[in-house]
Amino acid sequence: MTAVEELQRQAEQFRASGLLGKPGALSRLFDFLLSRSLSGEVPKEIEIALQVFGKGANFDVAQDSVVRVYVHKLRRRLEEFAARSLTPYDSRITIPKGEYRLVLEPSTAVAPVAEVIEPSVEVLPTSRLTRREWLKPALVAVAAFIVGVVLTYAVTSNPTDRDLDAVRHSAVWGPLLDDDLPITLVVGDYFLLGEVDQAGNVERLVREFYINSNQDFLDHLQLNAGQMANYRNLDLTYLPAASAFALQDLVPVLNAGKQVRVTLLSALDPRLLKSTHVVYVGYISGMGMLADRVFAQSRLALGGSFDELHDSQTGTDYVSTAMPMGPEGGAFRDFGYFSTFAGPNGNRIVVISGTRDNGVMHVAETLSRRTGVDEIARRASGAESFESLYEVDGMARAGLNARVVFVSSMKNDAIWSGAP
Repeated sequence: MTAVEELQRQAEQFRASGLLGKPGALSRLFDFLLSRSLSGEVPKEIEIALQVFGKGANFDVAQDSVVRVYVHKLRRRLEEFAARSLTPYDSRITIPKGEYRLVLEPSTAVAPVAEVIEPSVEVLPTSRLTRREWLKPALVAVAAFIVGVVLTYAVTSNPTDRDLDAVRHSAVWGPLLDDDLPITLVVGDYFLLGEVDQAGNVERLVREFYINSNQDFLDHLQLNAGQMANYRNLDLTYLPAASAFALQDLVPVLNAGKQVRVTLLSALDPRLLKSTHVVYVGYISGMGMLADRVFAQSRLALGGSFDELHDSQTGTDYVSTAMPMGPEGGAFRDFGYFSTFAGPNGNRIVVISGTRDNGVMHVAETLSRRTGVDEIARRASGAESFESLYEVDGMARAGLNARVVFVSSMKNDAIWSGAP
């Protein structure tokens, strides 16, 4: 098979994966680059702006980065496709940095899953960081917290605890704990940048929603050096307070003699989505690359913001009125979300999430107790993949009452294929 034929074959499989999403700018960009690459041509940025994005003749590539931003998105989708592909290839389709063409480059072997991440790590200056050294201070704190919880549990727990044993063998946790596959515990985090003044001093911390990882920052710096001149990468992320409370409930369940890896969502290697079981803990807004897959076959969809969920079956809109860690006074309503489904390689994905802190904490507490997992398993009626939504009412910072809104099965075979 020639290189052109191989490029065409992988391009067809990439389209079929659903990673391009609905027909739009991203799919038009892919088709344009593929057509030009198959004919051996390398288009200029201005050509792409005119023919793919419909820009006018006065388009200024120095002022408008739409082409570079979409090429970056497409490159990341191609990386995800290569990482989760069930068929081994000698080469993979990619977009070289700084170029506007599709090429085949030799595939690299998937790195073995690391042992539990150690809580101590050397923090390097930003300019010296490489991809393998993205162990952020927040990750150190998470790892240290989990180690502390595990040690406390080991000292104080009763090894004959029947309720805990029942939780571990439930429909929720049994598929993750009853084999030898390692577990990756993914904590949803938010990437922060330092905004600098004219003297180069950091004035404040800011969050740019299009920058969610160290790699995103480097890519945007390369594509938009002028725009990024006011920002400094401090190698800093922050976690919702709910994550710590949720992990306090979940670590005893996962402490079952298995290898557990802890990572931040911003540093998640997509290859782990098919080589390990994955447990996500955090806000719905912090799901990052997982969001498309989690909601691919969900009856829920995001509304106007991450605090709003729309139920396609009933037409109901669920809107959280909770602030982070709850308002200082007055009543609030929050929503917790849970789902479990098969990964792309027979592994399992578990999502423990919510619109705000109280929703996340309630789901974690529910899934760490026998009554909670028994109820959800009963309502799932034997489904292999299912999801649930919880409504949590509270006052100040305390969740006082909660109910299960629904438990529904999911079409697991379509989650990774992109089928409707």
